[in-house]
Amino acid sequence: MKLKKIALSAAALALIACGEAQKPIAKVAAIAPDSADDQKFAYMLGAQFGLQNFANLPWQTGEAIDEDAVVQGFNDAFGNLNDSTVKIQISHDSLAAISKRIQDSMRDRYFKTQPDTNAIKDKSDEQIRAYVDSLRKALPVSAAPVIKNEKVTLTDQASEQQKYSYLVGVQFGNQFYNIGRQFQTTFDGEYYVLGLRDAGKRLRDTTFKMILSDDSLKAVGDRYNEKLKAIHEEMVKKAKEEEEKLKAEVAGLRGDTLANGMPAKMNYKVKASGITIKAEDLSPFAGKPLMLFYFSATCGHCAHAAPQILEIAKEFAPKGLTTAAIASGGNNKPGIRRFIDDAKFDDNISVVWDEARQFGELYSDGYVPKVYLVNPDGSYKEYVAFEKEKEDLKKEIGELLNGKNVEWKIEVKKPAEEPAKVETKPEAKKDAKSAKAKK
Repeated sequence: MKLKKIALSAAALALIACGEAQKPIAKVAAIAPDSADDQKFAYMLGAQFGLQNFANLPWQTGEAIDEDAVVQGFNDAFGNLNDSTVKIQISHDSLAAISKRIQDSMRDRYFKTQPDTNAIKDKSDEQIRAYVDSLRKALPVSAAPVIKNEKVTLTDQASEQQKYSYLVGVQFGNQFYNIGRQFQTTFDGEYYVLGLRDAGKRLRDTTFKMILSDDSLKAVGDRYNEKLKAIHEEMVKKAKEEEEKLKAEVAGLRGDTLANGMPAKMNYKVKASGITIKAEDLSPFAGKPLMLFYFSATCGHCAHAAPQILEIAKEFAPKGLTTAAIASGGNNKPGIRRFIDDAKFDDNISVVWDEARQFGELYSDGYVPKVYLVNPDGSYKEYVAFEKEKEDLKKEIGELLNGKNVEWKIEVKKPAEEPAKVETKPEAKKDAKSAKAKK
């Protein structure tokens, strides 16, 4: 990622919300020449995100930015990622709905700026750009609301503009948090907001001087690009070392293998950190008819499948089925707990975490979600296409609970046979040489 060019794509927006003014936001952050580099970097990110998106999004969407709603969306999203008790103010379903409406509007406006071929015939590239720009400027854009530097409380009656602007802020918060993770730290959101506010002032008044000059912002970006490069190189080195260590750890856990190379049975000594139960491995689930749901807290398909897994768990728990969900090793506890809350998991599903990555190394190819139906003796069947195999899964759960073990019939493609080589006999070679000599 080139940090000097960080900007959100308006077409990728996927969340939202809105609001009503309350108490003023206390402006605590301040940038000075001797400020820490992390503070300057956070300010730089806010300034760059603001300058890019505050300038482009209005003409792309037809909605001017509500800066206070953007800041509120940022604070809510960034706060939620650092503390699961902080909540986004509008449900994900509502956010998705407003996101779709905005994207539809953007698409319509885009096509209105595409000139008719006859209109640009025999025109230079510069003339075409000027013509397209005139079409763009002719499209209406709502007026920006007065900036009050106040908190925003979201209500169902909030305007589309507020919801859209809150969406932008939520996306900013997610991006800012993820950039911090790349640098293995958590940057201060107040300095980001300071940069965001100054970007708005700069766009409204071109004479406004940013706290850090363009040259200073570039210098900060360059330093952090180099820092990110060094972190990446160290991570690659560490990942290789950990991969070799992990392979050595699980070698003794693999046991007999199936035709596809996977372990023939579930090894309940595989490490697993307890999330909703106390656990150090998979032993709490040994010897039972078991359904395992392997997921990632950041996977949209997993989030879609989770309520259906819960539904199956509830249906068959009274008949003797144990259900466990295993979060992949790349997750963290706050993220896993948010996933559990969103999926409304209850006591019918025990949740553990593949923190040591042993389960993933043994039983997964890196793709999620996956479902496993496990016999009491540890043999199992894997379902890699849950949506398509849901009814088969339910049928086989019923059979398992009636005493019939599930069977995994693995079809392994044989490598294509190479065409047989035709050996030339010595006599034939000799005759060929003689024929050539005669010619």
